[in-house]
Amino acid sequence: MSSNQVVIVDDEELILKSLKRALRRLAPSWSVYLFDSPNEALDKLQQGEIKPDLVMCDRLMPGTRGDDVLLECRTHNPEAIRLLMTGDTRIDMKEIVASNVHIFISKPFEHGDISDVLNRVMRIKALPLTHSVRQALGRLKGLPVLNETYQKLDKLLKCEDAELDEVARVVGKDPTLVANVLQAANSPFLGFRGQVSSVDKAVKRLGLNTIASIAIASSLSQTYSIDSKMHRDVVVRALSSAYIATRLMQLRGFSREQAEYSFSLSLLASIGELYLVDAPETANDVGLQSSTKPISALITYYLLTVWGIEERLVEDILSASCEAASTLRPRKGVEQSQEPDDSEESKEAEGLIASQVFYLARRLACEDFDKALTDVLNMDEFAQWYPALNALKENPPEDINLAAPQ
Repeated sequence: MSSNQVVIVDDEELILKSLKRALRRLAPSWSVYLFDSPNEALDKLQQGEIKPDLVMCDRLMPGTRGDDVLLECRTHNPEAIRLLMTGDTRIDMKEIVASNVHIFISKPFEHGDISDVLNRVMRIKALPLTHSVRQALGRLKGLPVLNETYQKLDKLLKCEDAELDEVARVVGKDPTLVANVLQAANSPFLGFRGQVSSVDKAVKRLGLNTIASIAIASSLSQTYSIDSKMHRDVVVRALSSAYIATRLMQLRGFSREQAEYSFSLSLLASIGELYLVDAPETANDVGLQSSTKPISALITYYLLTVWGIEERLVEDILSASCEAASTLRPRKGVEQSQEPDDSEESKEAEGLIASQVFYLARRLACEDFDKALTDVLNMDEFAQWYPALNALKENPPEDINLAAPQ
């Protein structure tokens, strides 16, 4: 019997048949359970006859809503990934979040969408987490979900031949994302000269990885109101950290790709912290407290994996977050050449650099800038960063002004 199981609930027979054909081709070893009745699916889940790794459920069906099926799944099968299917393009993101869902996809969808979801499920199953931590993470309520704009961008960015003008068109349809992208692209602190007013030029200036990270932050603003001071403070600190990390990498002479990577790492590392602002009781969860890792870092690790973010980036975020949260400073080591290669020494050096720039950026963004700068300039392990830090002192980061949600 297959160790992987998927439950699909939809009152449309054509959808069920289409998904079954797709799964036979994409995951022939998986056991597939189809239900055209949400009540029947609920019965099977409640009786424990099925232990799914993935539950795919239509939102609007006669009688019981898909939300109820996913709630049952969160309660009794918390380790399963919960996916909501909907044909309603007008649905509010807050409604989706309230549906106990990890992922949502809009109808009609492609087989590539299903393949991507299956890959995420397998990545979640492979995470080195204890059973109690997995259960606790799966039972978290109100987890943020990435919006349709990000999903479209993600598809484009996974194509090797993605065109910048296509990316710009997707960005241009989301007013909040446009505002945040233009703000970043016009930041003199990041070394940009001259103002740009078009999305096309902003995308070319920032790079695709930075755009993707800003799109995630913009998507989360639809879940969490940045009018809330506590939410806003988290987002501002995260963006400030990302700006500072990018600038430090530039000042050290690292490549544009490495600077973009540091931007993404510093910005996305705050997702768990943002969630905890909205659900502070999570900090008392016994299952999560059983881990040696910070709870905010665990939530970030889990969500980024659910969302299919690059595995290397997710691992680096967890590592850097844990080191920054500990009483120890980031690990010492001899930095290797900045030229990329596949050697273990190079990977270790890249991990050290990512950890150090994250630590520096977080301190400079979250503490009094001048005091934190003076402190890190007295730390021997950051000697190679001294010229960049002194240059930063001459041109300190500007204030972040967030675009209001649309």
